[in-house]
Amino acid sequence: MRINLSRISALIFLLLFSIYSYLSGEIKVFTFDVDAPFNAKTFPRLISYIGILFSFLALIFSKNEDEPVSQYEWLKVFVLFVLVFSYGLIIKTVGFFLSTNLFLIIAYYYLGVRSIKLIFFCSVPVVAGLQFLLHELLDVYIRDPLLQSIGIIS
Repeated sequence: MRINLSRISALIFLLLFSIYSYLSGEIKVFTFDVDAPFNAKTFPRLISYIGILFSFLALIFSKNEDEPVSQYEWLKVFVLFVLVFSYGLIIKTVGFFLSTNLFLIIAYYYLGVRSIKLIFFCSVPVVAGLQFLLHELLDVYIRDPLLQSIGIIS
């Protein structure tokens, strides 16, 4: 078995999802929710188990050939990491709706999508739907100064 970039990345994801699985077991649950079929631990555990399964499958079924490292576009990876980091910094001050839309629009444009209509129709309705799902249906409060100032959410 040769070690190549696909296997290294699968090992890294296997390690990360294993740590996430352990940490999801440490989530505190209300005493009345301990025996409930769905509680605060359920979804994180499901995500961790699916991540462990897929990273293990990627580790086993990856090609057994050498991959030249120079074929990857490392600048794009780095720029997207910087974009994700800056998104994490501005989400509290700017708000979920505006910062997530800015993140998606910049990421789509940077990754090569040049149709402005497509960029906006793939970001704004998705973020609006997610905001509605979280705020109205699941009753998860997300602080958003923009939507509060125009009176959409209280």
